[in-house]
Amino acid sequence: MSTPSRPQHTSTRQRGIPRRAALAAVAASVLGASATLATVAQAEPPQRSAAGQPESASAGAARHGSAFTALPGAEVFPESIAIDHATGVYYVGSVKDGTIFRGQVGSDTVSVFSKSGADGRTIANGLALDGNRLIVLSRQTGKVYAYDTRNGAHLATLDNGLGATGTFLNDISVTQDGTAYLTDSVNPWLYRMTRTASGGYRLEKFLDFTGTPLHYISAPGAAGINVNGITATPDGRHLIVAKRNENALYRITLADRSVEKVQLPAGALETPDGIFLRGRTLYAAQNTPRSVAVLHFSADYRSATAGTPLTDPSFRFPTSAAVHGNRLLVVNAQFDSKGSPAAVSGPNPPVLPFGVTTLRLH
Repeated sequence: MSTPSRPQHTSTRQRGIPRRAALAAVAASVLGASATLATVAQAEPPQRSAAGQPESASAGAARHGSAFTALPGAEVFPESIAIDHATGVYYVGSVKDGTIFRGQVGSDTVSVFSKSGADGRTIANGLALDGNRLIVLSRQTGKVYAYDTRNGAHLATLDNGLGATGTFLNDISVTQDGTAYLTDSVNPWLYRMTRTASGGYRLEKFLDFTGTPLHYISAPGAAGINVNGITATPDGRHLIVAKRNENALYRITLADRSVEKVQLPAGALETPDGIFLRGRTLYAAQNTPRSVAVLHFSADYRSATAGTPLTDPSFRFPTSAAVHGNRLLVVNAQFDSKGSPAAVSGPNPPVLPFGVTTLRLH
């Protein structure tokens, strides 16, 4: 899930809005500790060193020519990434406690940009850059935060008013004109976030998918995660969204709000999460295959062909990918491990450290 700063862009029921009871079941699965978690993929046992300690993911990655940047903390469960393409500075958020980390492409260290709990923020998933502003989604809280990247100042908090059992804000993309579009994985809506004359923000429903070719379903756990990743086409005419529980992509035309399913080869996607578009090449983080799918779009973005998926031994339930220059950065959420705050889980503890994998693109 990722959206770069301008001008380059990435950051129910069968029909209609799901009942609140169904939404509560999905939210309970996502919240984790007090709920029964649906296991969609079992985490492999942590690799052990000769001393019997868990082997760092960076060791496996380094042997294969990639780089790994560790995130401090034993329960980070990072989810999304946003990169400033002018500076190479990137941001990663923790779904477990809301910490936001800041790093630099090419560096193996990160710092804390905003600590856990700041401004009431306990979840940080979808991230996007709007110039020198960082926009942060907070999943089932229904809240959206904005920060000044120059000094970390808190600029705004917005709330869709649906509470902890009625929404699941998942990903965000910022277009060339500074408009942000937000996905909700349990409500069939696309939100629009725009700046006001005073420099604040306005959050509103932009599109209801009811009656379009994109059908939401209501189900507990991961099966109820519908639209997830989102990215904008370079010409600013379309949005591409990934529907996780269908392994599909849809094209949204902003001018008339029409929705069309993208024609893909069979098996081109599997559990797509965050997506990133550079030109007509799409990179889609895939959770359970532990890979990044590479798709090449037609000129009208109505269809795409499949390239060779990208893999690395350090990939552990990838949830987001972003490109800077010839580097692909992949966030390893490890949601399929014990202690996961997401709608999936696993019996094994996460492999420490959590972190971001960097691969060189040819």
